[in-house]
Formats: sequence, structure tokens, C-alpha cells
Amino acid sequence: METRLLIVEDEPEMLLFLKRFFLRKGYSVTAVPSAEEAWNALTETEYDLVISDLLLEGMSGMDLLKKIRAIDKDLPFIIITGAGTIESAVEAIKVGAFHYVTKPFKREDLEFMAQRAVEFGMMHRRLSKIDREEENACENLLIIGESRQMKKIMTIVEKVSASDTSVLIQGETGTGKNVLARHIHFLSHRSDGPFVTIDCGAIPENLLESELFGHVKGAFTGAIRAKRGLLEEAHGGTVFLDEIGELPPQTQVKLLRAIQELEIRPVGGNQPIKIEVRFISATNRDLKKEVDSGGFREDLYYRLSLIPLHLPPLRERREDLLQFVGQFVREFNQRHNKNVTQLSPTVLRKIMELPWKGNIRELKNVIERAVLLSDGSLIDSECFGAGGMDRDIAGEDSSCEPVLLKKAVEEAEKNAIRRALRLAEGNRSKAAVVLGIGRRTLYDKIAYYRLEA
Repeated sequence: METRLLIVEDEPEMLLFLKRFFLRKGYSVTAVPSAEEAWNALTETEYDLVISDLLLEGMSGMDLLKKIRAIDKDLPFIIITGAGTIESAVEAIKVGAFHYVTKPFKREDLEFMAQRAVEFGMMHRRLSKIDREEENACENLLIIGESRQMKKIMTIVEKVSASDTSVLIQGETGTGKNVLARHIHFLSHRSDGPFVTIDCGAIPENLLESELFGHVKGAFTGAIRAKRGLLEEAHGGTVFLDEIGELPPQTQVKLLRAIQELEIRPVGGNQPIKIEVRFISATNRDLKKEVDSGGFREDLYYRLSLIPLHLPPLRERREDLLQFVGQFVREFNQRHNKNVTQLSPTVLRKIMELPWKGNIRELKNVIERAVLLSDGSLIDSECFGAGGMDRDIAGEDSSCEPVLLKKAVEEAEKNAIRRALRLAEGNRSKAAVVLGIGRRTLYDKIAYYRLEA
């Protein structure tokens, strides 16, 4: 993906010099002599960096910066001036300039600053797109599980993660499709790139193509500014197409073309844009049946499902239940300042018996409520049955000893750490990324469990 640079300079020789210099460095450059023209360009195209002179005819560079900040807080902006003062530099930084450069300057210094500004902008754009799901994405290998079915799936995942092959994850709602997709991304060579989730069922149909492919200014009513699509935002990383079965037929055609040609065309635009991404899709439907009934394109299905994975429902992997419960209890202890460490035997029996139609998501909700309602270290039948989960067990007594959760969690952690270290070929920094935890945390756990050998 080319870096799009907008240069604003009213001195013709300097404008030409800057344009040629950055073109040689591989940037896609738009060079204009006024802030007014720059503002028009910004409504037509989404840029990665603006470099502007401070003193311009008409609107100043500072005014342009303020106008941009009113609609975009993340676009990096570098001010260049030959009449710099400490006061103007301080004001520029306060308004939101990335840096302030005075003339004369070394071209190498300006190039370095531009690179830093683009990296800064990419990082902040990515952070601003993080939704609540990603903010709460503290799940790691523990949530994937250690059951026989999951070990079989993970064996396949470990073989294909390093490639760029498309993966289709099928399974009931709440089985952890998103978690598995993230795990595949973290294991791949794209782990430093973006992981962009597109919920095909949540975006209104009339906006879906614009979200996926972007749009040019004026492409439709309300398109007052050009917008970069999510497929382009994911360049160098992974696109996770959640609920792919909800994709309308017309969008299926355009997505197939994007996968085949590795390029997209924004809505209303004619210029193709190259993309370099990996596709992971997920659905709770039987997509092959959708193909047979004509609801989903056969050619797109085969493009997306080169590696098909089926996540089993929780009722078919009950050996993972106690591990999940322990993990969720620990998470909600921290979140709600609780100290639950045990389950009553009655609660354990009901957890093992219940059908868990909502799978891991339902279990997590139930455990959070039980932790919140617990009075001490024990989840008993009263707090577990509260709220209508299972009124038959409320108030039951048992003379048996409560079940400690710590051992189940620790065994699962040890297994997860061993697997991550194996995948990372002993590299602890990479293993920490696979696990979704900090490197220092991993070192502490290795020492605690005596896993150095």
C-alpha cells in the first residue's frame, strides 16, 4: 500500500523540490500551492501525512491544521516554516501537529520525520478503530481449550498459520470463532500487521460495500469525503470476515474479484488499489448447504474454504469446561475485586450437565453473574442458580468438599505455555505474542511453573 502524502507549499521551487524528493522515496504525492486546494484534496482522498508551510496566501498552515483536527484527530501533520518562533511551534504542537520544522532543513531529517509521522498515524488509526470486542480481547490459548477435538484443530492450525491460505471457521454462535481467527493471525508472519474484523451481518447492506472497499467523494448521498475501505486498512495483515454467510449476492461478486485479483475499487471510483491481505472467514451456518441452495456463490465458497475448520459446541467438549470456568473466575475476580476460588459440588455437577446452547459465551456470562453474587470464596448453588439459570439447584446442600479451581487453571496454563514455546521454537518473546500476554508475565509464569527445561 503506497503512502499517500499531501504537500502544501506556496513557493513553486520548494513545492517542486519536495514533490520530486518524496516521489523518489516511493510516496504517492499530491502537491498543491494553497491551503484551500489542500482542503479540497483532503475531501477527495484519504491521506497518510500532510506536510504544510506555515505562512500561506489566504488560509495559513495553522488554520488548515485546525480545520483538519475538527474532523480527523489522527492524520499526522508536519509544519515547515522559514519564519519560526518558539511561540508558533508551541501553538502548532498544542493544536496537534506531529512536528515543527524550520528552514533550512536537511532532506534526510525531513524524510526521517515523515517516516516517523506515518508510523505514528498508522498506530493511532489502528487504536482508534479498536472496538469493545478488541479491548476485551484478553483471551489467549486457554480459551481455545485442551480437549481432544481442539487439539486436532490446533494441529491443523499450526501447519497452516505460516501460509497465506484462506481459512473458513464454522461453528455455533459462541464457540470461539473470533478467538481462533486471532490466534491464527498471531501465529502467522503477519502478526505485526493489522487484524481487521468485518462483521458482515452487523453492517447495513447499503453501507457494506463502502465499508469493505471504501468510496470516493460524491459516490452516494452523504459521501462528502473520500473514505478508505477496511480491506485496504488491513494491508499487510489479516481480514476476518465474521458471519460471511450474511454477505449479499452483489457484494459476494465484488469480494470474489478482490480475492482473485488482490485489488479493490472504491465505490464510485475507477482506479484499482492493490491489497495484500490474508482472509479468514467465519459463520454459524452450514455454508455448503447455502451453496447447494443458491444462497452463497460456489466459487467464493471454494476460495474462502481452502482450509475448513469446524469448532465443536461446548456440550461436545465437556473436558474443557472446568478449565474455562477457572479462567473466567480469575478474570472476573480481577474485574470486580472478588476472591472466588472454589465451586460447590452441586454447582460443578450442574455445569457438567447443562446443555450450554450459547456455548462459551453463555458460560462466561453465567460465571460472571455467579462471581458478582458470591459472598466469599465459594460459588454455591444459591448464587449460581440466581437469575433463573437453574432454579432447581438453588438452596441445595452438599456434604462433599468444594472443588478448587486453581489446579485446573494452572494445568491449562502450563499446557498453553508449553505449546506456545514449541510453536515459537523456544523464542519467549514470540511465545508471549502467541499467548496474548506480556513478555515479563510469561517469564514469571515460566519461573513459577519451573518450565525452563
